[in-house]
Amino acid sequence: MADECPVSVSVDDVQEEAPQRRSLKHDTVWSVLATGTRTVGAVGIFWMLARYLGKEQFGLYAGALALFLLVGAFVTLGTSHIVVKRVSVDRSLAQDSWGAALLPGVVLSVVVASALALLGNLAVPGLDGRAIFLLGLAEFLGVAVSVPASQALQALDRFPQSAFLTILWTVLRFVFVALAFFAFDMQTPTGVGIALLSASVAAGLVSSLALARVVGVPHFSIPASVQIIREGFPFSLTQASGLILGDIDKQMLVRRPVDGAALNGIYSASNRVLGLLATPVYAVLAATYPRFFAKGDADGLRGTWGYSKRLMLPITAYAIVASAGLFIAAPLVDDILGADYTEAIETIRWMAVIPVIHLPALLAGEAITGAGLQNTRNRFILAAGVLNIVLNLALIGPYGISGVIVATYAAETFLLAGLCIWIRQNLAER
Repeated sequence: MADECPVSVSVDDVQEEAPQRRSLKHDTVWSVLATGTRTVGAVGIFWMLARYLGKEQFGLYAGALALFLLVGAFVTLGTSHIVVKRVSVDRSLAQDSWGAALLPGVVLSVVVASALALLGNLAVPGLDGRAIFLLGLAEFLGVAVSVPASQALQALDRFPQSAFLTILWTVLRFVFVALAFFAFDMQTPTGVGIALLSASVAAGLVSSLALARVVGVPHFSIPASVQIIREGFPFSLTQASGLILGDIDKQMLVRRPVDGAALNGIYSASNRVLGLLATPVYAVLAATYPRFFAKGDADGLRGTWGYSKRLMLPITAYAIVASAGLFIAAPLVDDILGADYTEAIETIRWMAVIPVIHLPALLAGEAITGAGLQNTRNRFILAAGVLNIVLNLALIGPYGISGVIVATYAAETFLLAGLCIWIRQNLAER
């Protein structure tokens, strides 16, 4: 954990002693290690939640999480992206950028979690205010504190330390949930909230200390926080739009009058299994994220799109193979999660092709982001999200999960086609 760097190290020392940027292979190895551990931990947590909460309680939890992820985009306000962007270009900005992101993140985490708890059943039908507060604060604080610290270390080319922090957070979440379930017999959403909040606080403290050892203590300034919020807001819109595209259906399905929670439990379990396929790609994108900004700074969209195309073929090939494997292995979910989730087998098979559409769209989006055209990416994601909402409103009532799947395919296809067509047209005009 960078023991050679005392807490009092100056920013100038960071600039002089920081390691040279290593190869993509080196960064990807660490990113894959961290993401792999996170995946294993997420699988373990998912298994505990789905099996021991049961499909109805798990459906309520999944609906709450979808809401927290969406609202969370406006808690962190995209500031961690600006930390990466600034520090990747000028390492001396680490303390100021970190402090500017940390201050509003912590304050808004508490305020927003409290507001949602007061709304109670209006925010998440079927959950009480206490469970909503604990689950919400756990999600918000984890992202607001741990993520900026971890990403700042990535931008400083300290992937081993960043990977350790990701691994630590994963391990803490798994251990605390296991303790809540099996040591204290707290197999309820409230018990999950207590466990995850404890893990977020512990991981946040360790992450902050780790970054402080490298760059010193964060510099807090309200004007600096206001400025980083302004810069980060387009990224929060991207995150929110992406969540409208990918997760709003869980909030809508859980509100279905007939068996909404149970159906959402089935769909969310299937969706979670599907999401596990994408984790290796997320690891690659985490490792390449600072490079997209560097390519964009040097060559604009042409540079970032060229970089995306280098990754497109292997990632698409992986998506095809993984989707085929998921289709074949779908019946295993019945053995792993229990008889409550038998219906998930068919759902998983119908959703198996989504990664073949979704993952290339991520690469196209990263090319646009790296070129400094975040608002353009936002417009496409928002349009796809609106399409998803409209189709879900029309289809969930009469068709349930089948309607959600149709809406997802339509929105994902629209997004991929729109991004690629826009990029090609924009490059042709230059």
